[in-house]
Amino acid sequence: MGMSRTPLRLALSAALLAAVALIAPAQAAPVAEGATWTQQYLPSGDGTMLHADVMLPAGSKKGQKHPVILSIGPYFGSGSQGAPVYDPMEAGPSARFDDLIEQGQIFEKGYALVYVDSRGFGSSGGCNDLGGKGEQMDVKAAVEWAAKQPWSTGKVGMWGKSYDAWTQVMALAQKPKGLAATVIQSPLIDGYRLAFENGVHWAATWYVTPALYASYDLLPPSTQDASPDEFVQSTVGTATNPQCYALNLANTPNPDRTSAYWKERDIVAAAGTSKVPSLWSFGFNDVNTKPTNIFDVYSKLTGPKRAWFGQWDHVRGNESDLVGREGFMDEAMNWFDHYLKGKPLKKLPKHEIQDGDGKWRTEASYPPVDAVRRTMPLTAGSYTDERGNSASSPTGSGVWSVSQPAPHDVRLAGLTKMTVEATTSTPLGGNLVGLLYDVAPDGSARLITRGAYKLPASGTTTFEMWPADWLLPKGHRLAVQLSAEDSMVYQPTYTTSTVTIVKGSVQLPLLTKKRVSNLVGEEAAAQADVAAPTLDASQLEGRDVKADFGRPMR
Repeated sequence: MGMSRTPLRLALSAALLAAVALIAPAQAAPVAEGATWTQQYLPSGDGTMLHADVMLPAGSKKGQKHPVILSIGPYFGSGSQGAPVYDPMEAGPSARFDDLIEQGQIFEKGYALVYVDSRGFGSSGGCNDLGGKGEQMDVKAAVEWAAKQPWSTGKVGMWGKSYDAWTQVMALAQKPKGLAATVIQSPLIDGYRLAFENGVHWAATWYVTPALYASYDLLPPSTQDASPDEFVQSTVGTATNPQCYALNLANTPNPDRTSAYWKERDIVAAAGTSKVPSLWSFGFNDVNTKPTNIFDVYSKLTGPKRAWFGQWDHVRGNESDLVGREGFMDEAMNWFDHYLKGKPLKKLPKHEIQDGDGKWRTEASYPPVDAVRRTMPLTAGSYTDERGNSASSPTGSGVWSVSQPAPHDVRLAGLTKMTVEATTSTPLGGNLVGLLYDVAPDGSARLITRGAYKLPASGTTTFEMWPADWLLPKGHRLAVQLSAEDSMVYQPTYTTSTVTIVKGSVQLPLLTKKRVSNLVGEEAAAQADVAAPTLDASQLEGRDVKADFGRPMR
Protein backbone atom coordinates (compact mmCIF):
# COMPACT_ATOMS: atom_id res chain seq x y z
CA MET A 1 0.00 0.00 0.00
CA GLY A 2 1.93 2.99 0.15
CA MET A 3 4.70 3.86 -1.59
CA SER A 4 6.38 5.66 -4.30
CA ARG A 5 7.06 3.89 -7.57
CA THR A 6 10.51 3.00 -6.24
CA PRO A 7 10.74 -0.80 -6.04
CA LEU A 8 10.64 -2.43 -2.66
CA ARG A 9 14.12 -3.69 -1.99
CA LEU A 10 13.82 -6.39 0.57
CA ALA A 11 15.27 -9.81 -0.03
CA LEU A 12 12.11 -11.10 -1.69
CA SER A 13 11.44 -12.19 -5.22
CA ALA A 14 10.90 -9.44 -7.75
CA ALA A 15 7.78 -11.09 -9.07
CA LEU A 16 6.24 -11.21 -5.62
CA LEU A 17 7.01 -7.59 -4.94
CA ALA A 18 5.65 -6.34 -8.22
CA ALA A 19 2.22 -7.55 -7.21
CA VAL A 20 2.18 -6.73 -3.52
CA ALA A 21 1.56 -3.08 -3.82
CA LEU A 22 1.01 -2.03 -0.30
CA ILE A 23 4.73 -1.82 0.00
CA ALA A 24 7.33 0.54 -1.34
CA PRO A 25 9.25 2.43 1.26
CA ALA A 26 11.79 5.14 0.63
CA GLN A 27 15.46 5.15 1.56
CA ALA A 28 17.16 7.05 4.35
CA ALA A 29 18.79 10.32 3.48
CA PRO A 30 20.80 13.14 4.97
CA VAL A 31 18.77 15.71 6.84
CA ALA A 32 17.09 17.99 4.34
CA GLU A 33 18.80 21.28 3.67
CA GLY A 34 17.06 23.98 5.62
CA ALA A 35 16.01 21.70 8.49
CA THR A 36 17.19 20.34 11.81
CA TRP A 37 16.38 16.77 12.87
CA THR A 38 15.75 15.20 16.25
CA GLN A 39 14.30 11.85 17.33
CA GLN A 40 11.68 11.72 20.04
CA TYR A 41 9.28 9.28 21.71
CA LEU A 42 5.61 9.64 22.51
CA PRO A 43 3.18 7.29 24.26
CA SER A 44 0.25 5.79 22.42
CA GLY A 45 -3.11 5.36 24.12
CA ASP A 46 -2.11 2.05 25.71
CA GLY A 47 1.38 3.18 26.71
CA THR A 48 3.17 1.75 23.67
CA MET A 49 6.09 4.05 22.90
CA LEU A 50 6.18 5.43 19.37
CA HIS A 51 9.26 6.83 17.67
CA ALA A 52 9.09 10.15 15.83
CA ASP A 53 11.50 11.93 13.50
CA VAL A 54 10.99 15.67 13.98
CA MET A 55 12.31 18.13 11.42
CA LEU A 56 12.08 21.86 12.11
CA PRO A 57 13.09 24.74 9.87
CA ALA A 58 16.78 25.54 10.33
CA GLY A 59 17.20 28.54 12.56
CA SER A 60 14.01 27.84 14.50
CA LYS A 61 14.37 29.50 17.89
CA LYS A 62 13.37 28.00 21.19
CA GLY A 63 9.69 28.72 21.72
CA GLN A 64 9.08 29.46 18.03
CA LYS A 65 5.95 27.71 16.84
CA HIS A 66 5.32 26.02 13.49
CA PRO A 67 2.29 24.43 11.82
CA VAL A 68 2.96 20.71 11.53
CA ILE A 69 2.73 18.28 8.62
CA LEU A 70 2.65 14.73 9.97
CA SER A 71 2.74 11.27 8.43
CA ILE A 72 2.48 8.00 10.34
CA GLY A 73 2.94 4.45 9.09
CA PRO A 74 5.36 1.56 8.57
CA TYR A 75 7.78 3.19 6.12
CA PHE A 76 9.85 5.65 8.14
CA GLY A 77 12.10 3.40 10.22
CA SER A 78 15.63 2.47 9.26
CA GLY A 79 14.53 -1.15 9.15
CA SER A 80 12.37 -0.42 6.10
CA GLN A 81 14.54 1.94 4.15
CA GLY A 82 14.65 -0.04 0.94
CA ALA A 83 18.07 -1.66 0.85
CA PRO A 84 18.36 -5.08 -0.86
CA VAL A 85 19.18 -6.45 2.58
CA TYR A 86 19.00 -4.86 6.00
CA ASP A 87 21.76 -2.28 6.34
CA PRO A 88 22.60 -1.46 9.96
CA MET A 89 24.66 1.53 8.76
CA GLU A 90 21.72 3.53 7.46
CA ALA A 91 21.42 6.96 9.01
CA GLY A 92 19.14 9.94 8.84
CA PRO A 93 15.39 10.39 8.49
CA SER A 94 13.42 8.65 5.77
CA ALA A 95 13.48 10.12 2.26
CA ARG A 96 9.93 8.89 1.60
CA PHE A 97 8.45 12.35 1.18
CA ASP A 98 11.42 14.31 -0.06
CA ASP A 99 9.12 15.44 -2.88
CA LEU A 100 6.96 17.17 -0.28
CA ILE A 101 10.06 18.84 1.16
CA GLU A 102 11.48 19.93 -2.18
CA GLN A 103 8.39 20.69 -4.27
CA GLY A 104 6.34 22.00 -1.37
CA GLN A 105 9.27 23.97 0.11
CA ILE A 106 7.80 23.29 3.51
CA PHE A 107 10.78 24.37 5.61
CA GLU A 108 11.12 27.63 3.70
CA LYS A 109 7.43 28.19 4.45
CA GLY A 110 7.89 27.58 8.16
CA TYR A 111 6.37 24.11 8.54
CA ALA A 112 7.57 21.39 10.86
CA LEU A 113 7.60 17.84 9.46
CA VAL A 114 7.01 14.79 11.66
CA TYR A 115 7.33 11.13 10.67
CA VAL A 116 5.99 8.63 13.22
CA ASP A 117 6.61 4.88 13.14
CA SER A 118 3.37 2.99 13.77
CA ARG A 119 3.63 0.36 16.47
CA GLY A 120 5.96 -2.49 15.59
CA PHE A 121 7.76 -0.58 12.86
CA GLY A 122 11.07 1.25 12.84
CA SER A 123 12.04 2.20 16.40
CA SER A 124 8.53 2.09 17.86
CA GLY A 125 7.41 -0.43 20.41
CA GLY A 126 4.60 -2.91 20.08
CA CYS A 127 3.70 -5.27 17.27
CA ASN A 128 1.99 -4.30 14.02
CA ASP A 129 -1.72 -5.04 13.76
CA LEU A 130 -2.55 -3.97 10.21
CA GLY A 131 -4.99 -1.18 10.91
CA GLY A 132 -6.38 -2.55 14.16
CA LYS A 133 -7.26 -0.71 17.37
CA GLY A 134 -3.61 -0.33 18.30
CA GLU A 135 -2.66 1.41 15.09
CA GLN A 136 -5.79 3.53 15.22
CA MET A 137 -4.89 4.78 18.70
CA ASP A 138 -1.32 5.42 17.50
CA VAL A 139 -2.64 7.83 14.89
CA LYS A 140 -4.72 9.74 17.42
CA ALA A 141 -1.83 9.89 19.87
CA ALA A 142 0.65 11.08 17.23
CA VAL A 143 -1.54 13.95 16.02
CA GLU A 144 -2.42 15.11 19.53
CA TRP A 145 1.21 14.88 20.64
CA ALA A 146 2.38 16.95 17.68
CA ALA A 147 -0.31 19.56 18.36
CA LYS A 148 0.87 19.99 21.96
CA GLN A 149 4.62 20.36 21.40
CA PRO A 150 6.28 23.66 22.29
CA TRP A 151 7.39 24.05 18.66
CA SER A 152 3.84 23.52 17.33
CA THR A 153 1.10 26.04 16.66
CA GLY A 154 -1.38 23.34 17.61
CA LYS A 155 -2.54 22.82 14.02
CA VAL A 156 -1.57 19.56 12.33
CA GLY A 157 -1.99 18.59 8.71
CA MET A 158 -1.49 15.03 7.51
CA TRP A 159 0.14 13.90 4.27
CA GLY A 160 0.55 10.43 2.81
CA LYS A 161 -0.08 7.90 0.11
CA SER A 162 -1.31 4.33 0.37
CA TYR A 163 -0.60 2.99 3.89
CA ASP A 164 0.14 6.44 5.29
CA ALA A 165 -3.01 7.63 3.54
CA TRP A 166 -4.91 4.80 5.27
CA THR A 167 -3.64 6.15 8.59
CA GLN A 168 -5.18 9.49 7.62
CA VAL A 169 -8.54 7.78 7.16
CA MET A 170 -7.97 6.36 10.66
CA ALA A 171 -7.44 9.94 11.83
CA LEU A 172 -10.71 11.02 10.22
CA ALA A 173 -12.38 8.24 12.20
CA GLN A 174 -10.53 8.91 15.49
CA LYS A 175 -11.00 12.72 15.35
CA PRO A 176 -7.82 13.71 17.21
CA LYS A 177 -7.60 17.21 18.65
CA GLY A 178 -5.44 19.47 16.52
CA LEU A 179 -6.06 17.79 13.17
CA ALA A 180 -6.72 20.70 10.82
CA ALA A 181 -6.37 19.25 7.28
CA THR A 182 -5.49 16.09 5.36
CA VAL A 183 -4.06 15.32 1.92
CA ILE A 184 -5.01 11.71 1.22
CA GLN A 185 -3.60 9.89 -1.81
CA SER A 186 -4.64 6.35 -2.86
CA PRO A 187 -5.67 5.10 0.59
CA LEU A 188 -7.31 2.03 1.98
CA ILE A 189 -10.44 2.97 3.89
CA ASP A 190 -10.84 -0.23 5.91
CA GLY A 191 -8.79 -3.32 6.59
CA TYR A 192 -11.06 -5.78 4.80
CA ARG A 193 -10.35 -4.12 1.45
CA LEU A 194 -6.67 -4.90 1.91
CA ALA A 195 -7.54 -8.49 1.01
CA PHE A 196 -11.06 -8.70 -0.47
CA GLU A 197 -13.66 -7.17 -2.71
CA ASN A 198 -17.09 -8.40 -1.63
CA GLY A 199 -15.64 -11.74 -0.52
CA VAL A 200 -13.44 -12.27 -3.60
CA HIS A 201 -9.73 -12.27 -2.74
CA TRP A 202 -7.27 -10.06 -4.55
CA ALA A 203 -4.47 -11.58 -6.63
CA ALA A 204 -2.15 -14.18 -5.14
CA THR A 205 0.55 -12.04 -3.55
CA TRP A 206 -1.97 -10.26 -1.35
CA TYR A 207 -2.20 -13.45 0.68
CA VAL A 208 1.35 -12.82 1.94
CA THR A 209 0.99 -9.10 2.64
CA PRO A 210 0.77 -9.63 6.45
CA ALA A 211 4.03 -11.58 6.35
CA LEU A 212 5.75 -8.74 4.50
CA TYR A 213 4.68 -6.24 7.13
CA ALA A 214 5.85 -8.64 9.82
CA SER A 215 9.25 -8.61 8.13
CA TYR A 216 9.34 -4.82 8.50
CA ASP A 217 8.42 -5.18 12.14
CA LEU A 218 11.21 -7.65 12.83
CA LEU A 219 14.04 -5.54 11.38
CA PRO A 220 15.99 -3.64 14.07
CA PRO A 221 16.84 0.05 13.91
CA SER A 222 20.05 1.39 12.44
CA THR A 223 23.16 1.19 14.62
CA GLN A 224 24.16 4.63 13.36
CA ASP A 225 21.43 6.82 14.76
CA ALA A 226 19.53 4.67 17.26
CA SER A 227 20.03 4.81 21.01
CA PRO A 228 19.98 1.70 23.23
CA ASP A 229 16.43 2.64 24.23
CA GLU A 230 15.34 2.49 20.60
CA PHE A 231 16.61 -1.07 20.28
CA VAL A 232 14.70 -1.99 23.42
CA GLN A 233 11.47 -0.38 22.23
CA SER A 234 11.65 -1.98 18.78
CA THR A 235 12.05 -5.50 20.18
CA VAL A 236 9.91 -5.50 23.32
CA GLY A 237 6.63 -5.71 21.45
CA THR A 238 7.76 -8.72 19.47
CA ALA A 239 9.17 -10.41 22.57
CA THR A 240 6.03 -9.95 24.64
CA ASN A 241 3.40 -10.47 21.94
CA PRO A 242 4.81 -12.74 19.21
CA GLN A 243 1.34 -14.10 18.49
CA CYS A 244 0.40 -10.81 16.79
CA TYR A 245 2.03 -12.06 13.57
CA ALA A 246 0.05 -15.29 13.68
CA LEU A 247 -3.10 -13.29 14.38
CA ASN A 248 -2.72 -11.29 11.17
CA LEU A 249 -1.71 -14.30 9.08
CA ALA A 250 -4.62 -16.37 10.38
CA ASN A 251 -7.32 -13.72 10.02
CA THR A 252 -6.57 -11.89 6.78
CA PRO A 253 -7.59 -14.84 4.53
CA ASN A 254 -11.06 -14.85 6.12
CA PRO A 255 -13.64 -13.55 3.58
CA ASP A 256 -16.28 -12.93 6.25
CA ARG A 257 -16.19 -9.19 6.82
CA THR A 258 -18.44 -9.58 9.88
CA SER A 259 -15.64 -11.38 11.75
CA ALA A 260 -14.29 -9.64 14.85
CA TYR A 261 -10.93 -9.06 13.14
CA TRP A 262 -12.41 -7.20 10.17
CA LYS A 263 -15.02 -5.35 12.23
CA GLU A 264 -12.20 -3.89 14.35
CA ARG A 265 -10.69 -2.51 11.13
CA ASP A 266 -13.94 -1.19 9.67
CA ILE A 267 -13.63 2.56 10.15
CA VAL A 268 -15.67 3.62 7.13
CA ALA A 269 -18.75 4.95 8.90
CA ALA A 270 -16.74 6.81 11.54
CA ALA A 271 -14.38 8.34 8.99
CA GLY A 272 -17.29 9.55 6.87
CA THR A 273 -18.58 11.74 9.70
CA SER A 274 -15.37 13.81 9.82
CA LYS A 275 -15.51 17.54 9.21
CA VAL A 276 -11.75 17.90 8.74
CA PRO A 277 -10.84 19.54 5.39
CA SER A 278 -9.72 16.73 3.08
CA LEU A 279 -7.99 16.82 -0.31
CA TRP A 280 -7.87 13.48 -2.15
CA SER A 281 -6.10 11.99 -5.14
CA PHE A 282 -6.99 8.57 -6.54
CA GLY A 283 -6.54 6.78 -9.85
CA PHE A 284 -9.30 4.63 -11.31
CA ASN A 285 -6.60 2.26 -12.66
CA ASP A 286 -4.98 1.69 -9.27
CA VAL A 287 -4.86 -2.10 -8.85
CA ASN A 288 -2.84 -1.67 -5.65
CA THR A 289 -5.20 0.00 -3.18
CA LYS A 290 -8.12 -0.25 -5.64
CA PRO A 291 -10.58 2.60 -6.32
CA THR A 292 -13.23 0.76 -4.33
CA ASN A 293 -11.54 2.71 -1.51
CA ILE A 294 -12.90 6.13 -2.48
CA PHE A 295 -16.54 6.98 -2.31
CA ASP A 296 -17.76 5.09 0.75
CA VAL A 297 -15.80 7.65 2.78
CA TYR A 298 -15.22 10.58 0.42
CA SER A 299 -18.88 11.04 -0.52
CA LYS A 300 -19.91 11.10 3.15
CA LEU A 301 -17.41 13.72 4.38
CA THR A 302 -19.19 16.79 5.69
CA GLY A 303 -16.26 19.22 5.86
CA PRO A 304 -14.48 21.05 3.04
CA LYS A 305 -13.27 18.56 0.44
CA ARG A 306 -11.97 18.40 -3.08
CA ALA A 307 -10.23 15.82 -5.23
CA TRP A 308 -8.23 14.82 -8.28
CA PHE A 309 -9.68 11.65 -9.84
CA GLY A 310 -8.46 10.11 -13.07
CA GLN A 311 -6.89 7.25 -14.95
CA TRP A 312 -3.56 6.85 -13.16
CA ASP A 313 -2.45 3.88 -11.11
CA HIS A 314 -0.72 3.74 -7.69
CA VAL A 315 1.12 7.05 -7.88
CA ARG A 316 1.07 10.37 -6.06
CA GLY A 317 -0.98 13.27 -7.35
CA ASN A 318 2.17 15.38 -7.66
CA GLU A 319 3.87 12.82 -9.95
CA SER A 320 2.79 14.88 -12.92
CA ASP A 321 4.62 12.83 -15.55
CA LEU A 322 2.56 9.79 -14.49
CA VAL A 323 -0.74 11.49 -13.65
CA GLY A 324 -0.69 13.66 -16.77
CA ARG A 325 -1.19 17.05 -15.18
CA GLU A 326 0.85 19.48 -13.10
CA GLY A 327 -0.35 21.46 -10.13
CA PHE A 328 -1.30 18.99 -7.40
CA MET A 329 1.53 19.94 -5.04
CA ASP A 330 0.78 23.65 -5.42
CA GLU A 331 -2.87 23.02 -4.64
CA ALA A 332 -2.00 20.78 -1.69
CA MET A 333 0.28 23.43 -0.20
CA ASN A 334 -2.40 26.08 -0.66
CA TRP A 335 -4.75 23.68 1.17
CA PHE A 336 -2.29 23.45 4.08
CA ASP A 337 -1.50 27.18 3.99
CA HIS A 338 -5.18 27.99 4.37
CA TYR A 339 -6.22 25.48 7.00
CA LEU A 340 -2.98 25.47 9.01
CA LYS A 341 -1.81 29.08 8.57
CA GLY A 342 -4.95 31.03 7.76
CA LYS A 343 -3.84 32.21 4.32
CA PRO A 344 -6.43 32.74 1.56
CA LEU A 345 -7.70 29.65 -0.20
CA LYS A 346 -7.42 29.97 -3.95
CA LYS A 347 -10.59 29.59 -5.97
CA LEU A 348 -10.20 26.13 -7.47
CA PRO A 349 -12.59 23.58 -8.98
CA LYS A 350 -14.10 21.14 -6.51
CA HIS A 351 -13.02 18.19 -8.64
CA GLU A 352 -10.39 17.87 -11.36
CA ILE A 353 -11.26 14.83 -13.44
CA GLN A 354 -9.33 12.94 -16.12
CA ASP A 355 -11.52 10.75 -18.35
CA GLY A 356 -10.62 7.55 -20.17
CA ASP A 357 -9.39 9.49 -23.21
CA GLY A 358 -6.93 11.41 -21.05
CA LYS A 359 -8.93 14.64 -21.25
CA TRP A 360 -9.26 16.82 -18.16
CA ARG A 361 -12.29 18.77 -16.96
CA THR A 362 -13.82 20.21 -13.83
CA GLU A 363 -16.83 18.88 -11.94
CA ALA A 364 -18.73 20.53 -9.12
CA SER A 365 -19.48 17.13 -7.60
CA TYR A 366 -18.26 13.61 -8.23
CA PRO A 367 -19.88 11.32 -9.09
CA PRO A 368 -21.73 13.93 -11.15
CA VAL A 369 -25.25 14.81 -10.03
CA ASP A 370 -26.69 14.65 -13.55
CA ALA A 371 -25.88 10.96 -13.91
CA VAL A 372 -29.01 8.89 -14.59
CA ARG A 373 -28.95 5.13 -14.19
CA ARG A 374 -29.73 3.38 -17.47
CA THR A 375 -30.15 -0.37 -17.65
CA MET A 376 -28.40 -2.89 -19.84
CA PRO A 377 -29.83 -6.39 -19.30
CA LEU A 378 -27.58 -9.43 -19.08
CA THR A 379 -28.14 -12.73 -20.84
CA ALA A 380 -28.70 -15.99 -19.02
CA GLY A 381 -26.01 -18.67 -19.11
CA SER A 382 -23.48 -20.54 -17.01
CA TYR A 383 -19.76 -20.88 -16.32
CA THR A 384 -17.54 -22.97 -14.06
CA ASP A 385 -16.00 -21.38 -10.99
CA GLU A 386 -12.38 -22.04 -11.91
CA ARG A 387 -9.27 -20.31 -13.17
CA GLY A 388 -8.68 -19.27 -16.75
CA ASN A 389 -9.74 -15.72 -17.57
CA SER A 390 -8.30 -12.21 -17.59
CA ALA A 391 -9.50 -8.79 -18.71
CA SER A 392 -6.65 -8.48 -21.20
CA SER A 393 -7.38 -11.81 -22.91
CA PRO A 394 -10.96 -12.80 -22.11
CA THR A 395 -11.89 -16.30 -23.18
CA GLY A 396 -15.04 -17.35 -24.94
CA SER A 397 -16.15 -18.99 -21.71
CA GLY A 398 -18.23 -17.14 -19.20
CA VAL A 399 -21.51 -15.42 -19.91
CA TRP A 400 -21.34 -12.61 -22.47
CA SER A 401 -23.86 -9.85 -23.18
CA VAL A 402 -23.47 -7.25 -25.92
CA SER A 403 -25.56 -4.16 -26.54
CA GLN A 404 -26.72 -2.65 -29.79
CA PRO A 405 -24.46 0.10 -31.23
CA ALA A 406 -24.88 3.34 -29.28
CA PRO A 407 -27.14 5.69 -31.29
CA HIS A 408 -25.20 8.71 -30.01
CA ASP A 409 -22.18 9.51 -27.86
CA VAL A 410 -22.70 8.34 -24.29
CA ARG A 411 -20.66 9.37 -21.25
CA LEU A 412 -20.49 7.01 -18.30
CA ALA A 413 -19.24 8.70 -15.10
CA GLY A 414 -19.27 7.34 -11.57
CA LEU A 415 -20.28 3.96 -10.23
CA THR A 416 -21.85 1.22 -12.35
CA LYS A 417 -24.00 -1.23 -10.42
CA MET A 418 -24.49 -4.89 -11.29
CA THR A 419 -27.45 -7.02 -10.26
CA VAL A 420 -27.34 -10.78 -10.79
CA GLU A 421 -29.75 -13.57 -9.92
CA ALA A 422 -27.74 -16.79 -9.86
CA THR A 423 -27.64 -20.34 -8.57
CA THR A 424 -24.64 -22.59 -8.01
CA SER A 425 -24.28 -26.33 -8.13
CA THR A 426 -22.77 -26.62 -4.63
CA PRO A 427 -23.55 -24.99 -1.25
CA LEU A 428 -20.16 -23.26 -1.49
CA GLY A 429 -21.53 -20.67 -3.89
CA GLY A 430 -19.25 -19.26 -6.55
CA ASN A 431 -17.10 -16.33 -7.60
CA LEU A 432 -18.43 -13.72 -9.98
CA VAL A 433 -16.18 -11.26 -11.82
CA GLY A 434 -17.86 -8.75 -14.12
CA LEU A 435 -15.91 -6.98 -16.89
CA LEU A 436 -17.45 -4.10 -18.87
CA TYR A 437 -15.91 -3.24 -22.27
CA ASP A 438 -16.27 -0.59 -24.95
CA VAL A 439 -16.26 -2.49 -28.26
CA ALA A 440 -15.52 -0.66 -31.53
CA PRO A 441 -17.06 -1.83 -34.84
CA ASP A 442 -13.81 -3.65 -35.74
CA GLY A 443 -13.90 -5.70 -32.52
CA SER A 444 -11.16 -3.79 -30.74
CA ALA A 445 -12.16 -3.30 -27.12
CA ARG A 446 -11.12 -1.39 -24.03
CA LEU A 447 -11.95 -2.28 -20.44
CA ILE A 448 -14.15 0.39 -18.84
CA THR A 449 -14.63 -1.09 -15.38
CA ARG A 450 -14.64 -4.31 -13.38
CA GLY A 451 -16.16 -5.67 -10.18
CA ALA A 452 -16.42 -8.90 -8.20
CA TYR A 453 -18.68 -10.63 -5.70
CA LYS A 454 -18.66 -13.99 -3.90
CA LEU A 455 -22.11 -15.34 -4.73
CA PRO A 456 -24.22 -17.33 -2.28
CA ALA A 457 -25.56 -20.72 -3.33
CA SER A 458 -28.60 -18.93 -4.75
CA GLY A 459 -30.24 -15.56 -4.70
CA THR A 460 -30.03 -12.05 -6.11
CA THR A 461 -26.97 -9.88 -5.54
CA THR A 462 -26.34 -6.20 -6.26
CA PHE A 463 -22.93 -4.55 -5.96
CA GLU A 464 -20.98 -1.56 -7.22
CA MET A 465 -18.24 -1.93 -9.80
CA TRP A 466 -15.10 0.22 -9.85
CA PRO A 467 -15.60 3.92 -10.64
CA ALA A 468 -15.05 4.92 -14.26
CA ASP A 469 -15.28 7.96 -16.49
CA TRP A 470 -15.59 6.99 -20.14
CA LEU A 471 -17.02 8.39 -23.38
CA LEU A 472 -18.63 5.64 -25.48
CA PRO A 473 -18.64 6.94 -29.07
CA LYS A 474 -21.65 6.62 -31.34
CA GLY A 475 -21.60 3.23 -33.08
CA HIS A 476 -19.65 1.46 -30.31
CA ARG A 477 -21.22 -1.28 -28.24
CA LEU A 478 -21.00 -2.26 -24.59
CA ALA A 479 -20.05 -5.84 -23.76
CA VAL A 480 -20.17 -7.52 -20.36
CA GLN A 481 -18.45 -10.76 -19.48
CA LEU A 482 -19.31 -12.69 -16.32
CA SER A 483 -16.81 -15.34 -15.23
CA ALA A 484 -14.93 -16.51 -12.13
CA GLU A 485 -11.69 -14.62 -12.66
CA ASP A 486 -9.69 -11.62 -13.79
CA SER A 487 -6.24 -12.99 -13.04
CA MET A 488 -4.46 -9.63 -12.90
CA VAL A 489 -6.63 -8.44 -10.03
CA TYR A 490 -8.41 -11.37 -8.38
CA GLN A 491 -7.43 -14.85 -7.21
CA PRO A 492 -10.29 -16.22 -5.17
CA THR A 493 -10.74 -19.62 -3.63
CA TYR A 494 -12.45 -21.46 -6.48
CA THR A 495 -15.38 -23.74 -5.70
CA THR A 496 -15.57 -25.56 -9.08
CA SER A 497 -19.34 -24.96 -8.88
CA THR A 498 -21.36 -24.43 -12.01
CA VAL A 499 -22.61 -20.87 -11.70
CA THR A 500 -25.89 -20.34 -13.54
CA ILE A 501 -26.93 -16.78 -14.29
CA VAL A 502 -30.72 -16.72 -14.30
CA LYS A 503 -30.95 -13.04 -15.16
CA GLY A 504 -29.21 -9.79 -14.43
CA SER A 505 -28.43 -6.24 -15.46
CA VAL A 506 -25.92 -3.43 -15.19
CA GLN A 507 -27.14 0.00 -14.20
CA LEU A 508 -24.98 2.53 -16.05
CA PRO A 509 -24.44 6.08 -14.66
CA LEU A 510 -24.97 8.00 -17.92
CA LEU A 511 -24.65 11.78 -17.97
CA THR A 512 -27.40 13.94 -19.41
CA LYS A 513 -25.22 16.97 -20.12
CA LYS A 514 -22.23 17.20 -22.47
CA ARG A 515 -18.79 17.71 -21.00
CA VAL A 516 -15.95 19.67 -22.52
CA SER A 517 -12.28 19.57 -21.60
CA ASN A 518 -11.49 22.80 -19.77
CA LEU A 519 -8.20 21.87 -18.07
CA VAL A 520 -4.76 21.40 -19.54
CA GLY A 521 -3.45 17.86 -19.19
CA GLU A 522 -2.47 14.61 -20.87
CA GLU A 523 -3.13 10.91 -20.53
CA ALA A 524 -1.92 9.17 -17.42
CA ALA A 525 0.90 6.72 -18.07
CA ALA A 526 -1.24 3.90 -16.69
CA GLN A 527 -3.57 4.16 -19.68
CA ALA A 528 -1.03 2.12 -21.63
CA ASP A 529 -1.70 -0.82 -19.30
CA VAL A 530 -5.50 -0.85 -19.50
CA ALA A 531 -6.83 -4.11 -20.91
CA ALA A 532 -7.55 -3.62 -24.62
CA PRO A 533 -8.29 -7.01 -26.23
CA THR A 534 -9.73 -7.65 -29.66
CA LEU A 535 -12.95 -9.58 -29.23
CA ASP A 536 -13.73 -12.24 -31.76
CA ALA A 537 -17.21 -12.07 -33.26
CA SER A 538 -17.82 -15.63 -32.10
CA GLN A 539 -17.48 -14.52 -28.47
CA LEU A 540 -20.36 -12.10 -28.84
CA GLU A 541 -22.54 -13.86 -31.40
CA GLY A 542 -26.04 -14.59 -30.14
CA ARG A 543 -25.47 -12.57 -26.92
CA ASP A 544 -27.39 -9.47 -28.02
CA VAL A 545 -29.32 -7.37 -25.52
CA LYS A 546 -31.09 -4.03 -25.78
CA ALA A 547 -29.45 -1.35 -23.63
CA ASP A 548 -31.12 1.89 -22.62
CA PHE A 549 -28.74 4.63 -23.80
CA GLY A 550 -31.16 7.43 -22.98
CA ARG A 551 -31.35 10.64 -24.95
CA PRO A 552 -28.38 12.45 -26.48
CA MET A 553 -26.47 14.62 -24.03
CA ARG A 554 -27.46 18.28 -24.25
